[in-house]
This record gives sequence, structure tokens and C-alpha cells, in this order.
Amino acid sequence: MQENEIYRKCIACNQIKTRDTLIKITKKKSGGEIKVNPDSQFFGRSIYICKNEECVNNAFKKGKIFKILKIKDDDLLKEKIRAVLDK
Repeated sequence: MQENEIYRKCIACNQIKTRDTLIKITKKKSGGEIKVNPDSQFFGRSIYICKNEECVNNAFKKGKIFKILKIKDDDLLKEKIRAVLDK
């Protein structure tokens, strides 16, 4: 681990990785808007998932995304995350 890199843990596989290798999902503190890979001006409750199909599927299958962000099941969020994987 290098000193100047930022590390986060994937909620699906629990592996610690550099932030740039993960997908960040944030629920805005005011209003509850959900953003995938938000800019630094977007503050709120955040989670990280590895940029691979297996981790994304596991996070949805176990419902971890919705539990941690304290939201209801959202098909639009699933589409947004899958769009990031396709890039």
C-alpha cells in the first residue's frame, strides 16, 4: 500500500482496493438523491463496489446496497451501475 493512495472496501467481497478501482455510490445527505461515481461536491452516505459483474450481482442479491444506503429496491440504480460496468 502506498502512502498517497486512498483505499476503500468493497461491500460485496470485503476486499480493500484503491478507490479508483471501485464504483462509488452515494445517497445525498439532503434530498436522498442517489448518484453513481459522483464528483467531490456530492456529500452523503457512500458505498463502494468492485468494477466487476460478480461483486455487483452479489451486492444486489444480498440486498446490501439498499440496506447500507437505507433505500428501497431501485431498478434504475441497478441500470446505472451496470452502465458503469459496460464502459
